[in-house]
Amino acid sequence: WKNGSASVQGLLNLELSQFTLVSYDTLLFMKFSLISPGTYARLSFSFLLCRNILYFILQTYLPAILLVIVSWVSFWINHESVPARIALGITTVLTMTTVITGAKHSLPKISYIKAIDVYLGMCFLFTFAALLEYAAVNFEASSRTRRESKGTRKL
Repeated sequence: WKNGSASVQGLLNLELSQFTLVSYDTLLFMKFSLISPGTYARLSFSFLLCRNILYFILQTYLPAILLVIVSWVSFWINHESVPARIALGITTVLTMTTVITGAKHSLPKISYIKAIDVYLGMCFLFTFAALLEYAAVNFEASSRTRRESKGTRKL
């Protein structure tokens, strides 16, 4: 520590997936303590990190966009293809839940809402709404079928 920043070795080879090391500094200073009287040497190491946005685009934003698009594919599947639409809807909702959980674990825990929480919440809402849309379409189709069958039985 007496050589300043030259005392720190290997930081230039440090590779982090989410951050880039911008700068670092060491500081040696004397600190007076009232708890155990005396003056003591205090070592300080500070560093500045820059967040890599490409990591979050590839790990969070892109999968969320693709999941919303895949959930909208169910709009073009015939409403009588129940297994296909249900499997697609449930899979996209569960996968979106996994993406949200992964994003929450990779970011620091803070008490307020973040922009990525709002974004992923809206993506989840869109995928869940696509699943609910099929439920509404299926209910309407079965109601129409029942009304038509009642109308033909009375004649």
